[in-house]
Amino acid sequence: MSIKFEIYRDGKRLTTYVPVNAMAMGPESVPIPGDVSFKDGLLTLSTPDDHATGFALLWDLGAPGAYHLETTRLQHRTTPYLLNVELARFRLMKIVQKQEDWNLFDFPRSEKFLARFREANLLLADALGRLDTPEEASKFADQALAISVELSEQLANFHCDLLLNRRKAGGAFSRHIFGCRVDPSVQNSKFRETLATQFDYAILPMNWKDVQPQEQAFQTSDLDEWVELLSKRRVPIIAGPLIDLTGPAVPDWMFIWEHDFDTMRELAYEYVQKLVGRYRKHVGVWNVAAGLHTNGVFPLSFEQAIELTRLLVSQVKALMPGARTIVTVKQVFGEYGARGRQSVPPLLYAEMVAQAGINFEAFGLELELGVPVSGSYLRDLFQISVMLDKFSTLGKPVFLTCVGVPGRSTPDSADASGGKNYPSQGGRWKRPWDADLQAEWMDAVYKMALSKPYVESIAWGNLADQNPTIPGGGLLDDLLRPKPAFVKLQQMREQYHQFHRK
Repeated sequence: MSIKFEIYRDGKRLTTYVPVNAMAMGPESVPIPGDVSFKDGLLTLSTPDDHATGFALLWDLGAPGAYHLETTRLQHRTTPYLLNVELARFRLMKIVQKQEDWNLFDFPRSEKFLARFREANLLLADALGRLDTPEEASKFADQALAISVELSEQLANFHCDLLLNRRKAGGAFSRHIFGCRVDPSVQNSKFRETLATQFDYAILPMNWKDVQPQEQAFQTSDLDEWVELLSKRRVPIIAGPLIDLTGPAVPDWMFIWEHDFDTMRELAYEYVQKLVGRYRKHVGVWNVAAGLHTNGVFPLSFEQAIELTRLLVSQVKALMPGARTIVTVKQVFGEYGARGRQSVPPLLYAEMVAQAGINFEAFGLELELGVPVSGSYLRDLFQISVMLDKFSTLGKPVFLTCVGVPGRSTPDSADASGGKNYPSQGGRWKRPWDADLQAEWMDAVYKMALSKPYVESIAWGNLADQNPTIPGGGLLDDLLRPKPAFVKLQQMREQYHQFHRK
């Protein structure tokens, strides 16, 4: 079965179009397998069954930005839909839902938002009334979508300010709010000194592929130096993820066990035992497992993913009963579900881990956005807030263990992709990425996250533009000079530390 769309730009129908990161969407905005093609002027989504299905892709709105947006769930039919209309319809529907969730309908200072919502709603109504002249309908729909995206960000910021003021008034922040991820391979003295003195804590990755490049060979010298430095400076360490099964972190020699769960489980167990035993005197928080739900490498069943999570957390607890443990949910928007391979949606995995009696303390979330990589296409502030809200009912604190966006709009030959990632193709927040915009985004997203009572801490993903994971993703440039985001972060540290729990 299939769903077809006509696409219009500035009132003109497109006869050629290359959809970016296009995918089918099931209930609760969960990506599902589907085939996408553009032929004979129609964008076609084919799925294995005829259930109502949504559609999502990277969509350029012009001035408001370019984001990964989705439609409502649509019935399969031979007559094509107008994509412009369906994108606007979904965003307006989500605004209504979140206004109710956030109790904003009768809030005294929300009248201006309601007026703007009515304007967008009337534009959508005009579009729906002109579907027989799609050129006109698309123009009204484009206006409705642009207004609704801007409005939804304003609503998210308004709600953020309300919650943030309450949290500040209650002194409800931990002592260690702002962290940064270490690159263990960098031994530059200024890099090390900055990380040891300018953050509340450090995320120390223990990449399985780097630490154990051969089955019987461990290389821990880089980790040893960082652990020694941070311990001497009394900088709290969150170590891990220990086991990350999303691909780049898996040793090459492990791939032969792709279909042998028992052997893979034993090898992971041995690796965790060795590292926790080695660093137990210096690490109090362990990020135990990440990406077990994505099936990026190993085709784990749902039961196996939960079993492995339980085993690894239990192992850390057996070695260090007093340690805090984190289970990390990667690719929080679930895009990996569209590739057709057996996997578990991120929220379902989190819910089952929370309900399975596993003795862990917190969830970790990674949020590196703005590059054309699955899981990293840009979402707007409203979408980020909605995503975080989904973790509010799970009864566990949330650590954002890796946050970041590009600091430039052009490729970076020094980044992890070797210059293959073009930020301009991964989305745009208002304008093309630059160092100032990176700082603005950080400020907005950090406030958004910290307004959520269950978010305990946030760590930026790259300290410097030396081997960053995303182009220009560092807080320092390649010469280790502070960028605007670094300055902004230090201002936030000074501001928020007066509101920590006594």
